[in-house]
Amino acid sequence: MTQLPSVPVLTRQPTPRPVGPDNIAQVLDDLTALGSSDIQFKTGQPPLINLNGAWQPQSQYALLTGQTVEQIHQKICKDSRSLKISDQQTWDADYRTSTAISNFRVSGGKELGRPYLVLRPLPREIPSFDKLRLLDDEIGVPKSKDGSSKAHLTDGFQYVLRQKRGLILVTGPTGSGKSTTLASFVNYLNQHRPYNIITIEDPVEFVFRSYQSHILQREVGVDTDSFSTALRASLRQKPDVILVGEMRDAETINAAFRAAATGHLVMSTLHNNEAAQTIERIINEFPADQQLRVRHQLSEVLVGIFAQQLVPTLTGGRQMILESMVLTNSMRNVLRPNADKKGGDGYLQALRDKLTENNPHGSRSMDNELRRAVDAGLIADEVAQEYAISPERWNEHEGRA
Repeated sequence: MTQLPSVPVLTRQPTPRPVGPDNIAQVLDDLTALGSSDIQFKTGQPPLINLNGAWQPQSQYALLTGQTVEQIHQKICKDSRSLKISDQQTWDADYRTSTAISNFRVSGGKELGRPYLVLRPLPREIPSFDKLRLLDDEIGVPKSKDGSSKAHLTDGFQYVLRQKRGLILVTGPTGSGKSTTLASFVNYLNQHRPYNIITIEDPVEFVFRSYQSHILQREVGVDTDSFSTALRASLRQKPDVILVGEMRDAETINAAFRAAATGHLVMSTLHNNEAAQTIERIINEFPADQQLRVRHQLSEVLVGIFAQQLVPTLTGGRQMILESMVLTNSMRNVLRPNADKKGGDGYLQALRDKLTENNPHGSRSMDNELRRAVDAGLIADEVAQEYAISPERWNEHEGRA
């Protein structure tokens, strides 16, 4: 019996979903639900999402035309409460979908003469400390040089937030969750202290309800012209705590110093991967003839620096790795300029070394926390080395080769 040739079965590929201004709210809600940290609209491609640090095209959607991206741009600009134009081709905005499910920080511009958009979903739930994805303290809590167990990371959070005055900094690269960590600090105070808290943000990412504290939130570009202007004005409004979204320039840093020195707890962020590097960055914002003065001011007002990175894990996610520098009198003495007024940056390494000493408030070094994550089987050794502050010394630890 002659066997007939098999006939290939044709499967119909699903038609890509269109994307445009009329359905952009639903598209953004759906892409956010996938766990995206960022969403990109670019001519000639479907929407792209950044998932655990990798960009992935979403082929279930149609390719975007320049006209479509421009129409989405116009829709966002029309609906945005805050539109900031840097130049004729670059702009920033905040945007809430018409479904009120998702909020976004939006940046737009042109590449090769064609429009593009990058949207960052903003979390809606105000986080508590246990929602920050910190490295579990039950996993190999590090020992101090004297062999005693070190305090937990959240002990450091609670200690700095008990202070009545001073400067608290959260640092890290873009997208590392600095604003989320600051929001958890405000949330903690709101639950436990009868404070007057003023936040100055660009944009406002979390909207707080007042519980124990009274919270006033101001947005740069909507409620005030700049961080420094709002910070100076806030001192006339009897605040206990002032949150400054970012210390972008010397003027804002000086205003933060004055606020912290006059009985206010000031919290802010900077783009640095390490605590000691953050101190150096602040000092270098000023001319050389002012740097010893700035270093002295830091030794007086700095309470703590928390530097964080999101590191890829072995299972495809990302793990928060947090360096904690909670200032002790010993650290202040190192940071304070010597009487001979000589410069030099040897004090920065001395501060790094003190992170491994016994500190009742949970100070940790970035590299030691990375090693703890490696030893716990969470991240690969070679990945940890890429994120280490001193990668050239990584293999020296415990005889690594």
